[in-house]
Amino acid sequence: MGETQVKQKHPKGFYACCITFTFERLAFYGAKPLLLLFLITAAAEGGLGVERTDAAVMAANLTAYTYMAPLIGGVICDRWLGARYAITLGYVIMAAGYIVGYRAQGPSGVNAMIILVSIGTGFFKGNLNALIGRQYKSKELLDAAFSIQYSYVNIGAFVGSLLTGYLYLHLFKKGEVLGFRQCLLMAALWCIIGMVWFVLNWRNLQGQGIRPFKYLTDEKGKVIGSTEEDKGDAKKEQPLTKLEKNRVLAIVLVSAFSVLFWLFYYQQDLALVIYMTDYVKMSVGSFEIPPSWITTTWNGLLCVALGGVMAAIWKKLAARPQGDMNMFKKVALSFLFVGLAFGIMVACESFRGIGADPSVKASVLWPFLFSTVITVGEMCFSPLRNSFVSKYAPKKYVSLLMGVIAVSTFGANKLSPFVQAFIEKFDVFPVFVGIFALMLVFAALIWIANGKLNSLVEGKE
Repeated sequence: MGETQVKQKHPKGFYACCITFTFERLAFYGAKPLLLLFLITAAAEGGLGVERTDAAVMAANLTAYTYMAPLIGGVICDRWLGARYAITLGYVIMAAGYIVGYRAQGPSGVNAMIILVSIGTGFFKGNLNALIGRQYKSKELLDAAFSIQYSYVNIGAFVGSLLTGYLYLHLFKKGEVLGFRQCLLMAALWCIIGMVWFVLNWRNLQGQGIRPFKYLTDEKGKVIGSTEEDKGDAKKEQPLTKLEKNRVLAIVLVSAFSVLFWLFYYQQDLALVIYMTDYVKMSVGSFEIPPSWITTTWNGLLCVALGGVMAAIWKKLAARPQGDMNMFKKVALSFLFVGLAFGIMVACESFRGIGADPSVKASVLWPFLFSTVITVGEMCFSPLRNSFVSKYAPKKYVSLLMGVIAVSTFGANKLSPFVQAFIEKFDVFPVFVGIFALMLVFAALIWIANGKLNSLVEGKE
C-alpha cells in the first residue's frame, strides 16, 4: 500500500518545471498587454507614438511568432541540444529581448524585442513541456500533471498582467510619463529569476534534459536502452515503426481539433464582447465591470482553481479498472462544453427577448456563467494536449511535436479574424445558435469515432 502511494506522487522535478513556467508567464503577460499601449502612446507620455494600424500589427506579431517559434526550437532540441540547456538559453534570449524593448526608441527596437522574445520562447516552451513529460516513468499521472501545470501557467499570466497593469499607471508613473519601460525591464528580471531557479533545480530533473530527447537516459543522464551515443561511426537512425507513424498522425489530428476548438473559443473575445457591450448590464450597483474581467481575468482565476480539481478527476478515472477516458473522448467533452457555453448565451438572449431593443439589458451573471462553462471545456483539452504528446510522440520527435501543438494555436489566431468577419454579417442570436449547434455536432462525431481514432495510439510495436 505504501509503495503504491509513493508511485502516485508527482516528482520534485515536475514542480520545479511548473514554477519555471510561472516565471516565464509572469514576464510574458507582464509585457504583452502593455505592448500596444506602449506603441501608440505619445512620446511625451512614455510611449513611442506609432500609428495605430502599424502598432496593432506589431503587437499581434508578439503572440503569433511565440506560437510558431517552438516548432523550430523543438527541432533543435530534439536533434542537438538537451532540454535543460535549451530552456536556460531561451530564458537568456527572452531577457535580452525585454531589455531591448526597455531601451527601444522606435518601432525597430520593438521589432527586435519581438524577434528575440519569440526565439527565446521557441527554445523554452515546447521543450519545458517535453521535459515535464520525461519526469514520469508511468503515463498514468500525466493528465493530472499537465492539469496542475496549467494552473501554474495561469497564476503567472494572471499575476503578471494584474501587477504591471497597476505598476505602469501608478508606481512607475512619473508625472505624465507612464511606466511602460520599467515594466519591460521587470519582465527581463522575471526571466533572470526564472533562469536561476531552473538551473538550481537541474539536480531534481532525474537526469533528463542533458541529452536530446531522441536519447533515453537514466537518472544520472546516461544513455540507456538500444539507442547509441551520437558518434561519427554510429549507425543511421532507425525509421519510424508503423505504430509510431500512427501516433504522429494522431498528434496531428489532435492539433487539427485544436485549431477548431480555439477558433470558436476565441469568439468569446469577439462575438461575446460585442454582445456584452450592447445588451448586458455590465455593472453591480455603481461599479462598472470591464468585459475583459469576464473573458480574461475570471477565466484565469478559474483555470487556477480548476487545475487541481481536474487533476483529481483524471487521477480518479485512471484508477478505474477500465482506466481513464482516452484523449479523443476528452476532446469531445471540450467541444461539448464550448457548445453548452454558447447555449447559455442562446438562453440569455431568449430571456432578454430575441432582437429586443438594446435598452433591454440582460444580467451580467449570464456572461459569467458562459465563461465558467467554456473554461471547463478549455481544461478538458488545452493542458492535456501536452500530456498526449508526452505519452505517444516518438522520443526523437517529442519537442518537435510539442511545437506542432503550439502552431495549431497560431493557426487558430490567424483564422479567427476571418471567422469574425463572416459572423459580422449576421445578428448575434443566430451566431450563438450556430456555434452551439456546430460544437454539439463536432462533439458527437468525435465521441462516436473515438474508438477508431484511439486505435492509432494503442497497440504493440
